[in-house]
Amino acid sequence: MRHVVQGGKTLLIDGPASLSFLRGDASVLGTTLRIGEKMVIREGKRIPIEVKKKAIFDLNLGENACLEEVDGSTIPPSWEKASKEITLHGKPMTVMVIGGIDSGKTSFCVYLANGALKKKRKVAVVDADLGQSDIGPPSTIGFSRITAPVKDLFDVEAEKAYFVGLTSPERATDKVLEGLTTIKSRASETDVNFLIVNTDGWVEGEDAVKYKVQMAEIIDPDVVVGIQQGEELAPILTAFKGTKIFVAASPTAIRGRSREKRKILRELSYKKYLRKAKVQSFPLSWVNIEGVNDEQIKNIEDAFGKKVKILKKGEEEGLLTSLQDAEGNFLGIGVLFGIDHERRAIKVYTPVSGNISTICIGQIKLDKKGREIGLSPLF
Repeated sequence: MRHVVQGGKTLLIDGPASLSFLRGDASVLGTTLRIGEKMVIREGKRIPIEVKKKAIFDLNLGENACLEEVDGSTIPPSWEKASKEITLHGKPMTVMVIGGIDSGKTSFCVYLANGALKKKRKVAVVDADLGQSDIGPPSTIGFSRITAPVKDLFDVEAEKAYFVGLTSPERATDKVLEGLTTIKSRASETDVNFLIVNTDGWVEGEDAVKYKVQMAEIIDPDVVVGIQQGEELAPILTAFKGTKIFVAASPTAIRGRSREKRKILRELSYKKYLRKAKVQSFPLSWVNIEGVNDEQIKNIEDAFGKKVKILKKGEEEGLLTSLQDAEGNFLGIGVLFGIDHERRAIKVYTPVSGNISTICIGQIKLDKKGREIGLSPLF
């Protein structure tokens, strides 16, 4: 359908939807829309289109999609101020972004990346939000250089990733910190001089404060941007010593997503990274299998009072896996299809082939349609 928006307004679109920009002057999170440009808005995502001069769109709204027009810009003034000050100097910069669930962290990262690109900076983003990762599949820490203006980080392919195997950081803090160390090291080997690190939404409680401080020790940011609605980040921000801090407002146009909507977004990401997948068989003598650590095995042995070997036939089916090469580089994800004990082979549904040295088994279970069905009973 044809939709006209007058200048001085912002069009908010909740997906699933698609659009073509036909005429006018409009932008998304700091990047200008080109005449004829097309966009897809995922289910569970809200995109703000700021219209400076009367604009015409061709819209296609999916089921449960909706749109709304509001006066003025939905970008908080504190975002504009932070972005201008952070990108003002030409020196190398690392920015850590923190905030609660649905606070606008990812949108700010996009806005800041676009602002840095305008200043000719060599920009990259580390996405360490396991549950709502846009760069890299869910349960990974992803890294990618941003070489052109972006409207949605989901459109960016991960250059590097580290597989954690869970979407909740509370259950995998050591693994996340290990992954951040690895990804930060690999990012330092590139020509990037403006690194943005997006973090997860776990911000409440003493454990969350401790965890965020540990993340900051690894990231070593020049600037921390805290996005909050009230004072919920105060315990974390006051724990950072000697670091420049910007406190930014959470946009009033942000709409909280239900647990089901967040799950839908993850499932769209699984499907993206499982495109062209097929069932492949790998001899167990050819690959290393990782995923059940020594502590988990010890807990099981203590419970039974004897040595155990975990071989529950069928329990392994549907587990999310990571495939890596001999140097430990992430090659992609797969879904464990089963273990053929007679032929001593592991079957994985994955688009990855060749140079596979290690298969790391995560704790998330997916059904045959790529939908999350919980955690493995092995854990």
